[in-house]
Amino acid sequence: MCEELISKKDLLREKEISYGQLYRWKRKNLIPEEWFIKKSVSTGQETFFPKSKIIERIDKILELKDEISLDELADKLLSKNENIKIKRQYIIEHNIVSQPILEKFEEGYGREEYYYSDKLFALRIYNDLITSGVVSIDEANNITKSVKEGFLKIEENSVLLIKRKLGVCFFYVAKGEEIICDNEAKTIYNINLYKVLEEVNLYGRI
Repeated sequence: MCEELISKKDLLREKEISYGQLYRWKRKNLIPEEWFIKKSVSTGQETFFPKSKIIERIDKILELKDEISLDELADKLLSKNENIKIKRQYIIEHNIVSQPILEKFEEGYGREEYYYSDKLFALRIYNDLITSGVVSIDEANNITKSVKEGFLKIEENSVLLIKRKLGVCFFYVAKGEEIICDNEAKTIYNINLYKVLEEVNLYGRI
């Protein structure tokens, strides 16, 4: 499964931003260089982006650009080691996750030669959920997708809580202790997301 791409022209139109804004954000390291993908088209060459990543990133920039400076925002994003890149083969050779789980994960997220920090983080969460044995594969997929989409919002003390009530699985991220909880819903699993993020950051030093 290949990652869906969006052309620069469609991206500018969909997000209502200018060419100048896009490339200013690139210069400020708010958008990684590797997301600018040159492809040959009938009219020559055109720039494409990984659709889900670039839209999530631009939404985040637009949300925060009036609250903090672009330099501060870049520091915030780069603190997640956005440019971490490890080879797929390294994941297998060092048993970061087992090969069967990696291949199952790639059925939904696509197989690539390199894993960047957000996808590596999602893989670690997926592995934890599957090996826990407390959620189904569909539930693991849904939870992983949501956590991956919120990758940039993870902060210290962020914990993923997975509960079940009357057979229904639901989940949310809490920061520290729960303030209000449903006593009828049983916590079946939890993951310290910040700890996983710190572990993923270590891969950037290999």
